[in-house]
Amino acid sequence: MATGPKNQKANQIVIGRLQEQIRQSSPDDERVKAGLLRIAMLISGKAKLNIRRQKMIDTGRLYNSLRWEFKKEGSVSSISIGSFGVIYAAMNEFGGEISEKQRRAMFAAMAKRRVTRPPKYPRVIESKSGKLYWRPRPYLTPAVLETQDEIVKIIASMVG
Repeated sequence: MATGPKNQKANQIVIGRLQEQIRQSSPDDERVKAGLLRIAMLISGKAKLNIRRQKMIDTGRLYNSLRWEFKKEGSVSSISIGSFGVIYAAMNEFGGEISEKQRRAMFAAMAKRRVTRPPKYPRVIESKSGKLYWRPRPYLTPAVLETQDEIVKIIASMVG
């Protein structure tokens, strides 16, 4: 499934429209909270499945870091879903250049565990013109994309 700025922009538009519909219909707080909880459980469940499919479980920190937080600003309720407290979560999701400091920390951690490269994992580090890059292995974005129809149904049931 394709991910990228184009799909993110489309998702932002859909989310904006749904937020406006929710504001206009003003469902009660309990119904909104229940719907947001269903959405959070759906997305985090799919994201955990994606982590397993990509064999990204080593210590379980990334897998166990997936959670959600309710937020309420004025009359607008929302929920944030993600990997909180794991510094390498964004690097797994989006990829990127590995700094010298990150490289040293990574190799120190591997030496401490006496591993050169975990054999069960696909090769995720590549070298481009002398720099190291972490290949993206998205798990959260595909989870949202895979469940968008179900999310829309849940929101529609909240709005009535």
